Amino acid sequence: MKTLAVIVNYKSFSLTLQAVKSVLESESSGPVTVVVVDNSGSPEEAERLRLNLPPSVTLRVNTENMGFGFACNQAFEAFTGNGILLINPDARLLPGCLKQLQKTLFSSRNVAAVAPQIFWDDHQTFYLPPSYPTALFEFRDLLTSWGSQAWINRFISVLWRRRSIRVWRSPKPVEVSTLSGGLALLNRDAVQKAGGLFDPRFFLYFEDTDLFLRLRNNGFRLLIEPRARAIHYYDQCDRRRLREKRRLMAESHAVFLEKHAKGWKSRLKKTLEHFPRPAPRQDGLNAPIFRTPFSLKVPPAIQAAWLFEWSPNPDLVPSAAQFGSGPEMRFPETCWELLAPGQYFGRLGGVKRFGASFQQVSWIIDENGERH
Repeated sequence: MKTLAVIVNYKSFSLTLQAVKSVLESESSGPVTVVVVDNSGSPEEAERLRLNLPPSVTLRVNTENMGFGFACNQAFEAFTGNGILLINPDARLLPGCLKQLQKTLFSSRNVAAVAPQIFWDDHQTFYLPPSYPTALFEFRDLLTSWGSQAWINRFISVLWRRRSIRVWRSPKPVEVSTLSGGLALLNRDAVQKAGGLFDPRFFLYFEDTDLFLRLRNNGFRLLIEPRARAIHYYDQCDRRRLREKRRLMAESHAVFLEKHAKGWKSRLKKTLEHFPRPAPRQDGLNAPIFRTPFSLKVPPAIQAAWLFEWSPNPDLVPSAAQFGSGPEMRFPETCWELLAPGQYFGRLGGVKRFGASFQQVSWIIDENGERH
């Protein structure tokens, strides 16, 4: 078995070196070829990579940013490997991760891709969420326009929470509808049968959603393997271009909908758009907005086992989460510093006794990184 690891660098030199190191130090079932594709369009960035990457790593430099999918396709087409490991610069594998992913991926012919259990921070305090269900992408904008307090969004939020807990707490692989291209191991043969790696029409974002949908439409399964663990600091690459990245996300979302929002889903969405929108309800909070890293007092009824979720979306879909017990929940300074500018929403509740006893919180980080 041979594995090709692909890391696309965009002005993330130091993070890329960490990601490369984690792959090279990983135990593997067979040889691993590591390829870094530099999309920075910066001679200085390329030179830093040349001087600091280990000799065993292949560096390909594009003179301009060709897009994430295009860069991955370059490596996919030029190098061999039964398994294709896609790993973002701001991610790193933990010991035993790669070998377990390899074992799970090739345990069945109908498994096309597998991802590890992913944590947001070095201390593995917060679990990152499963990827947003593909089936809801066509309706996401419509649901958002109705507000997080609309009954349908509150219902979806509860279902999402239950599903996420199942994924986070499972001791064995869990089948999911989609994965993140930021960290996943793919079966090359399955990718080829599904039409190839990434559709070049996606410059950045949703190229992975499109790929995993194609894989599922071709009868393949996607798994999260909790016995494999990794860190993904999430959205730490080129944080100075956050507005540009959000614009690219919107453009790619439109491409995805144009490609896949057809048939009954498209007709249903058009029908729903003609219905009167629910009366807007303000997203109420039961606690003041925090201005610094905070802690919450946990109600006695849930101190045996509680769950704190946070998300940039007021409906908490998707959300990262911390399991805990005891009378206090702390949001660490180290985690606060990882957050990009914007408003965030949190929810504290019992793992099993969720309902009237949960607390909502919010906090804001402005464009200059200041806390409010």
